[in-house]
Amino acid sequence: MEENEPANSSHFPVEVKNYLLETSKWGNFLAIVGYVGIGLIILMALVVLIGFSFLNPVIGNDLDMGGIGLIYIVIAVVYYFPINYLHRFSKQIKLGITGNDEHSLTSGFENLKSLFKFMGIFTIITLSIYALFLFILLPVSMLFMK
Repeated sequence: MEENEPANSSHFPVEVKNYLLETSKWGNFLAIVGYVGIGLIILMALVVLIGFSFLNPVIGNDLDMGGIGLIYIVIAVVYYFPINYLHRFSKQIKLGITGNDEHSLTSGFENLKSLFKFMGIFTIITLSIYALFLFILLPVSMLFMK
């Protein structure tokens, strides 16, 4: 392939096309399962927010269930972004390969890049929080040891 020649899916070997199509099918399956999971998390948040708030006075629970319900909602919102990137990747790759559409392929790989970028940033944030807890809680716990 020459430098100035556009790269479209017809230049992919058949084996690569098959791998991409299979990847898009599995990605679509995982995205659907992820969307169902998000729905279940939101349902659980509503149960915790509404259901347990009525039960708190009855069972004498002092735990703030509204805060726990809001945490579930935050988790669902954060989980939505990687699932959405995965779904768009799968859809665009399938369109690009089956329709021989370079724009769809590019869009699909852009969503894959966004998925990896999101997961990388999320991992850095999570590891930073762990490190922060380790470096703050460990010295503070030493103060209270006898």
